[in-house]
This record gives sequence, C-alpha cells and structure tokens, in this order.
Amino acid sequence: MTREQVADTYVRIMAAISTGDEPTLDELLDENVVDHNPIPDQPAGRDGFKYWMAYVRTAFPDLIGDVEEILVEDNTVAARVTWRGTHGDVFLDVPATGVAVAFRAFHIVRFRAGRAVEWWGTADLLGALTQLGARVTPPA
Repeated sequence: MTREQVADTYVRIMAAISTGDEPTLDELLDENVVDHNPIPDQPAGRDGFKYWMAYVRTAFPDLIGDVEEILVEDNTVAARVTWRGTHGDVFLDVPATGVAVAFRAFHIVRFRAGRAVEWWGTADLLGALTQLGARVTPPA
C-alpha cells in the first residue's frame, strides 16, 4: 500500500465508525485485528471492534470522529482525532445527560494487504466524563 492508500483506508474506517457502517468495517478491518486497548467484555478481532463501535454509538448516537492529523510511516498510521457527540445513553456508568461533548483520541494503526491488523488507541475519557458532570474519585 502507498502512504496515500494507508491514510485513505484509516479515514474510511473513521467514517464508518461515524456512521455505524459495519459492512465497511468488514472490508477494511482484518477478521483477526488486534485491539490493544479493548473495553471490558470486548471480544477479540473484528467482531470486538464492532462491539466497541456499538457501545460508543449507543452512548453517543450522533458520534462523529474528526480526523485532525495523520502521519504515515510504511504501513502504519499515527492519527489525532476529536470525537464529538451527544450523550444519549449510559457511558462508563454515567446515565444519559443529553450533553454534547468533544474529546481527543490518538490512534496508531498497522495495515497489511489493505486492512487494519493492529489498533492502539487512547482517548481522553477523563475529559469526556468531566464534560458530562461526572465525579471521578480514586479507588479507596
């Protein structure tokens, strides 16, 4: 894959997440894609990625991922994204608030043969929870 193809494939995955487009994820994610930062109870592989997408799109039904920067080296993308959405259902044990939030995430994604095969991601969940008015306390 060229650098442009790698970047384009990542952008297409983000667009699929933003619309809940599972068939496009079937096309662009390897069946055994490794998510290095899964949510609790997330299955492995592409089905697990779709599980995560369903969870986050339930919590934020209008979720949009704006890709703000992409760096490509060989077959790997590093990207900065801002997620925006309205809190419409439970998210991290916080009941729906109707509050619109925006929070950043960073991804590193490795591709092979036109599909994502490994995904590392981290998001500013503390920032999202703060926007929702949640109190975050350390464990006792």
